Amino acid sequence: MIRKLYAFLAITLFTATAFTFTEEGENLTEKIALKLEQYRLTTPQEKVYLHFDKPYYMAGETMWFQGYLFDGMIHKVDSVSRVLYVDLIDETKGKVIASRILKCDGSTHGDFVLPDSLAEGIYHIRAYTNYMKNYSEEFFFHQNFKIWQGSIKNRLSDENALKLTQAADIQFFPEGGNTVIGITSRIGFKAINVAGKGVDVQGFVLDNMKDTVAAFQSEHLGMGYFSFTPEEQKTYTAYIKQNDGKVLPFAMPATYAQGYTIAVDNLSNKEKVKIFVSNSSPVSADKSKELIIVAHQRGQLCFIAKGNETQKTFGISIPKTKIPDDGIVQVTLMNAQGEPICERVFFHSQQQKQLTLKVTPDKASYKHREKVTVNIEATNPDGKPVIGNFSVAVTDAKQVLTEPYQENLLSYLLISSDVSSLSSNEYYSTLRGNIEQPAYYFNKENPEANRHLDMLMMTQGWRRFIWKDLMSDKQPKLANFLETGLEVTGKALRPNGKVADNVTLTLMVKNPKQDPIFQMGITDSLGRYGFYGLDFNDSTQIFVQGMKKGGSKNLDVSIDGLKPTPTVRIIKTPYKAIEFNTQELAIFLKKTNEAIELDKKMRLSKDSQLLEGVTVKAKKIEEHDSRKIYSNPQSSIQVNQQLCAGANSIFQIIQGRVAGVQVSSNGQGGYTVLIRGISSISASNEPLYLLDGMPVDADALSSITPCDVDKIDILKGAEAAMFGSRGATGVISVLTKRGSGNYDYSKDPVLGISVQKRMGYNVAREFYAPKYDVDIPDHVRPDFRSTLHWQPNVRTDANGKASITYWNTDASTDVRIMIEGVSAQGNIGIAKIEYGVK
Repeated sequence: MIRKLYAFLAITLFTATAFTFTEEGENLTEKIALKLEQYRLTTPQEKVYLHFDKPYYMAGETMWFQGYLFDGMIHKVDSVSRVLYVDLIDETKGKVIASRILKCDGSTHGDFVLPDSLAEGIYHIRAYTNYMKNYSEEFFFHQNFKIWQGSIKNRLSDENALKLTQAADIQFFPEGGNTVIGITSRIGFKAINVAGKGVDVQGFVLDNMKDTVAAFQSEHLGMGYFSFTPEEQKTYTAYIKQNDGKVLPFAMPATYAQGYTIAVDNLSNKEKVKIFVSNSSPVSADKSKELIIVAHQRGQLCFIAKGNETQKTFGISIPKTKIPDDGIVQVTLMNAQGEPICERVFFHSQQQKQLTLKVTPDKASYKHREKVTVNIEATNPDGKPVIGNFSVAVTDAKQVLTEPYQENLLSYLLISSDVSSLSSNEYYSTLRGNIEQPAYYFNKENPEANRHLDMLMMTQGWRRFIWKDLMSDKQPKLANFLETGLEVTGKALRPNGKVADNVTLTLMVKNPKQDPIFQMGITDSLGRYGFYGLDFNDSTQIFVQGMKKGGSKNLDVSIDGLKPTPTVRIIKTPYKAIEFNTQELAIFLKKTNEAIELDKKMRLSKDSQLLEGVTVKAKKIEEHDSRKIYSNPQSSIQVNQQLCAGANSIFQIIQGRVAGVQVSSNGQGGYTVLIRGISSISASNEPLYLLDGMPVDADALSSITPCDVDKIDILKGAEAAMFGSRGATGVISVLTKRGSGNYDYSKDPVLGISVQKRMGYNVAREFYAPKYDVDIPDHVRPDFRSTLHWQPNVRTDANGKASITYWNTDASTDVRIMIEGVSAQGNIGIAKIEYGVK
């Protein structure tokens, strides 16, 4: 590998006229190249993207999605990790409310049935593999969704509407990271409103003498840049003009007395990227030290060159042919110690990633409930047909309103996944934010897209990679491994608590819908065992048995629980977001409510005949418990895990929980019970104690483990009369779990054998919609569904072709078809078309 790397360096190490080479510089450049290659090989990354059928939902609907998994560095389809986790998070409560475990082979699909009881608000989806948990959560897939409850009142007041047009904050980003006295550099900026969206602004910069030194105006979504030359002994403040005439001050970035700046020109030349370096304090040749410029793309080295500190300015060029892929490239200027001085990112695009998707409905326009056939054809950038996997969402365009240039697979993979909205971790120090209208930058018909994308790289793309960790081999600890399937792990111990090493274990996975799985394994020196790469669905019984000399009874085998879900991080924005104008969504809210009811009825009638207006009334039949000769008492305690967990005795559970029942310590480690209001002519006022219907004394009850108890009934007065004089002081009846005739003894722990019910892969439901080519009674109902059709895993054949069919609804509307997907080589296909229904 070293020989190949030196050959690579021989190609990429070249310089402009200001650059010279030294032995020390050569050693440093080789070290940087080796460290990057080592990092890329030893700490691979993964990326996940989810394609949804809609950008928002109503409670009671189903959220459909398809997931795509990529190698995070080279963006090829990744099939190493075979398990994908998807969580639905209630942001208000900060907790996961539903999760999916999905079998993934480069792609997968699933769904969430949203309960109709969900409160209206913002919900969050995150998706990740087990391996991705080695890194910060910012590398997970994240997306917010609005879930409605049917309200159609207008939440957007005139006051709040005005706030959306005004800048609430503006931030400034010197190109390369620094402004230095006496050096002219570009300053990128981004202005946002109270909802965190970009807003157009005009402004100016004043020095401490109140002289205007620069003026600026945004060009796209609040972004722009201007030239700025700081001077000695001066401070600077920026001002922006509001629509109401007010002028607001904002601090400018700190200025350095001396140092370096870096500028990147990625737009003027189709063949090369030009890098310009300025030095405020050049030194003589005898005092000069090396400078290094290195460019990499997601850890892949593109270019490395070296020079010195003798020049005030110099420039180099990077051939674009040296950049391996479309996406963000990071350029860093380093000193002789390999420490970063300046950094700039730019976006490289030769449209190598994009497939051409031709989507052709069989008609130009359609009638209500008419069958639609859509033909799909995929070709690569060379025009050759490709085999690919795609997901298709067909929606009512008048109900499902999309934001301009909303996120898609291409924009996420190349931009948003590398410019995350979450905070930094110990390996990256970044200033990042949500990418607004990300698909805008991939509009081939937009002549300003590349220039505006460069502004994005100067603002939300501006970041500082922590090279010192890379150079010192400080890398994240890979505690979470790649999962090739589900796993069962645990530990085997001897009765004395010591580890049982070299124990043969047998695993049985039993699911009524699948053939049983049998495997054998051996515990390691710590008594740990693991069965990996398992494949089972839904709720499944797991059995693990250990055998050693003398049989299994001398072993205690345990099974680990499911891996904990990553902690939910609540991302608090500094401003209160403004909600959508729900008047625009009135049709969606009304029609979706009707469609939810229709969907419920259709699913019932799919497999059975629907009966309307039938009400069955009957008394609930109580199952007879032979341990009880009494009926339901007025006072009863149902014992659950939470109630018994902190109790050492049954009497502690009773204490303070039943009115009129006094439980006190007898001073000898036991308890006495008195049911107030009851007196006895006998010497004792202790109640009658029953254990599963049999009379016992208080000591017998004290010996029962609290968590083995199912219920405690307290009877007094007339309720206890059936026990005669024995019940004159009341009755306390303890019913254990094992005493019930319905007790499942498989739940009892057995030495040498462990049993656990485990959730396997979630099996995605099939999208169900009416097929109007058959005549059934349900078709008389109105059909105004917002999602007409959802189809994951649409695969093109060797000719690059595929087709789908579905039926239109009753709506006179425009129908939108959105297709996203990927070829096996990692080329991305995105397409959107619309047709009319009259």
